[in-house]
Amino acid sequence: MKEVDIAIIGGGPAGLQAALVLSRTRKSIVVFDTPSPPRNGASHGVHNVLGLDGLLPAEIREQAWSQINVYKQAELRKEIVTDISHGEDGLFILSADSGIQLKAKRVILALGYVDQYPDLDGFVEAWADTIIPCPFCDGYENRDRTWGLVARSEMHAVHFVDLVNHWTHSAKLILNDPDLKLDAADEKKIVEFGIPIYSGPITAIDQRDGKMQAVTLQNGERVEVETLWWAPERKKTSLEKRMIESFQLELDDTGLIKTDEEGQTPVHGLYAVGDVAQMMPSALGAMVGGNSAAFSIVRQWYA
Repeated sequence: MKEVDIAIIGGGPAGLQAALVLSRTRKSIVVFDTPSPPRNGASHGVHNVLGLDGLLPAEIREQAWSQINVYKQAELRKEIVTDISHGEDGLFILSADSGIQLKAKRVILALGYVDQYPDLDGFVEAWADTIIPCPFCDGYENRDRTWGLVARSEMHAVHFVDLVNHWTHSAKLILNDPDLKLDAADEKKIVEFGIPIYSGPITAIDQRDGKMQAVTLQNGERVEVETLWWAPERKKTSLEKRMIESFQLELDDTGLIKTDEEGQTPVHGLYAVGDVAQMMPSALGAMVGGNSAAFSIVRQWYA
């Protein structure tokens, strides 16, 4: 069975940043990246990363690998890791859907999560264009338009209202959960901001070539909007669920894997970075997480 120093599960910003740092410390590395399109594949450009602003995710991946490959330490495998366990020698054993197995001294989980899109015609067509999950990522491109703020909790509603005026002064709050009620103080604040409140759920999306026109609510009301700020539910990958159970990993109140400040879980040699351990990190935040984990691995290698 092949043995490597580090196995990185996930080829996004967190995983690739870790691969670059560890390659420069002459560690043998395998990066597993799913062959299916990445979660951010529909993005029209990654933003807020100095030197990379506006580049497509695919362009950033290509650039990252051109830099990682200089050191000849990392191998990319377009395979899905289906299981990770501990061997008798204390090393991690990774099994992939291709049937291969390998051993690794350290493992970095950077596999992200899956967006659970609502079952509505037109959602996917407008996704990452005029339906956006993060205004820091795509708000500027949708500036000065009429936004629909799709809230599934009171925390969402207040969060949206506190931020939206940075990109537009025309917004409508849509309570997409029929059981969602705002307390009087929050409702007063939203009304004072001049934001009308609509009670969902959304049952239809009207979009043309990815450009939002309106949504229809369950009561038949049509709400005209040009952009939807809508963060879908997060779904854990099968591997993450298996790892949580088999290694008895703790989760925080938001369902993220608990780690220390450098991304290390209580399991020695097992790290979690990016979306599995950080609440909605930007590309830069994910890179910082991958960087911290790589530094921690190097510092503790001979400890």
